[in-house]
Amino acid sequence: MKKWVILEKRKTEEIIETLLANRGIKTKKEIKEFLNPPDPYKLTAKDLGINPKQLSKAVKRIKKAIKKKEKIIVYGDYDTDGVCATAILWETLHKLGANVMPFIPKRDEGYGLKVERIEEFGKDGVSLIITVDQGIVALRQVEHAKKLGVDVIVTDHHIPGKEKPKAFSIVHTTKLSGSGVSWFLAKNLEEPGLDLVTIGTVSDVMPLIGVNRSIVYHGLSEVGKTKRAGLRELYRTAGILPGTIGTYEIGFIIGPRLNAAGRMEDPVESLRLVCTPNLEKAKFLAQKIDEHNRQRQLLTEQTTLHARDLWLTQGGKAKLIFVSHQSYEEGIVGLVAGKLAEEFYRPAIIVAKGEKYSRASARSINGFNVVEAIRACADILGPHGGHPLAAGFSVETIKLEELRERLEKIAEREIDEEKLTPVVKIDLELDLKSINFDLWENLKKLEPFGFGNPEPVFLSRNLTVSDAKTVGNGNQHLKLRVASSVSPVTFDAIGFGMGSLFSQLSPEKPVDIVYNLLVDEWNNERRLQLKIKDLKMKNGEGI
Repeated sequence: MKKWVILEKRKTEEIIETLLANRGIKTKKEIKEFLNPPDPYKLTAKDLGINPKQLSKAVKRIKKAIKKKEKIIVYGDYDTDGVCATAILWETLHKLGANVMPFIPKRDEGYGLKVERIEEFGKDGVSLIITVDQGIVALRQVEHAKKLGVDVIVTDHHIPGKEKPKAFSIVHTTKLSGSGVSWFLAKNLEEPGLDLVTIGTVSDVMPLIGVNRSIVYHGLSEVGKTKRAGLRELYRTAGILPGTIGTYEIGFIIGPRLNAAGRMEDPVESLRLVCTPNLEKAKFLAQKIDEHNRQRQLLTEQTTLHARDLWLTQGGKAKLIFVSHQSYEEGIVGLVAGKLAEEFYRPAIIVAKGEKYSRASARSINGFNVVEAIRACADILGPHGGHPLAAGFSVETIKLEELRERLEKIAEREIDEEKLTPVVKIDLELDLKSINFDLWENLKKLEPFGFGNPEPVFLSRNLTVSDAKTVGNGNQHLKLRVASSVSPVTFDAIGFGMGSLFSQLSPEKPVDIVYNLLVDEWNNERRLQLKIKDLKMKNGEGI
């Protein structure tokens, strides 16, 4: 059963102020900036935690390279954020007349700079490499580039190691996405649009407060109104109306499709899609990427079931899930790790096992920094890196068992039973009589919602279930009519995936419900509805 944590335990009529305080927004200045996010084009290096001297050095070097027609490579990454970061900087430099080419490695080549690629570029006359969404831990690779006479400018947002690479310049901050850092560098050369950086920021699950909120708040309209033929065709194939695009559509429909090309085949297809001005080419690429996405969904489902069974066969008791198999495709192991981490609520590492080398993705839970756990095993690893909740690495296959044992020991030491209990964070408790369209309109002022600024979550207690039924394929969803015990107020409520609770409900059994608010529109009528996140009956049972 999930643990309920109420962030504000007092009942209050100051609902919006309480929601802002729960998100760390408390002073008058903070509230003003949150409700009226500043123009992202006015953000400074200081605002973003970027070293101004390093930024200035990078800009001067790029301008010199443009002027002298030096060969430049924008060296990207294969996920959605990396593709957007590559497109932003490549387009900006190309527009300024630079002799520039983008490069994104395929997943089977592995994440980050590769010495072999640097040597190829050097032989081809490249004198400047600009990394985007990677490079901050590429000490050896940057040193090798220097020996070959190739300057490297690193732009990245990942957590640095104890030592940074001795690059010509490092434009780095953890406050932005990889595309955000790329966009900010580009902004100091030419003003790029906000559509791609918005997609990259949301797709990389950056906290939507502060500078990221500014980017996404102002950028969402550009995503919908974009003139990019590729994005418009992608929307069409996905069945999205441009005027309805929000963070959900980016995070769960657009981003995964752009990611699918790199997961299943070649990430350059997504780069071509977002950059092409040719409508026929855009249609072809959008359809191809949509097909990749369907293949990705099927393969992810199959692999998740296989990995789940393997994990349970191993006993399913360890505090860290570690599953490897030679049939796993590298492009989807991160998705599988995420699904298992969510289902079993513990860190999950899924390994695509190779004959000589294996590659893995990790997803974690709050309270366990998975990238630090991986770095504690750096002596037996190849390239590795990431964030506290998501990371990746490569390792010699012969060392997999040793690695598993070491990581399981770290997890056993650092994770207690409390950390293995899923937590539902609740903003505050409400009486149903407080719910109306005035509240709904005020909640919309807090948009866009996402990581760091979640959709508000409320709790109402002692509700009477006046009507209940199951709906959807296989009766998997729960549809309720609930009434307040203290006022004559009733609301419809929908619990997705909660159909199994139907038989336990009755008007004689009051329930406590945790929910978001949503608007149900039918026959030109709008009604507020509760979208159930969790439900507990007075006997303590719940989902």
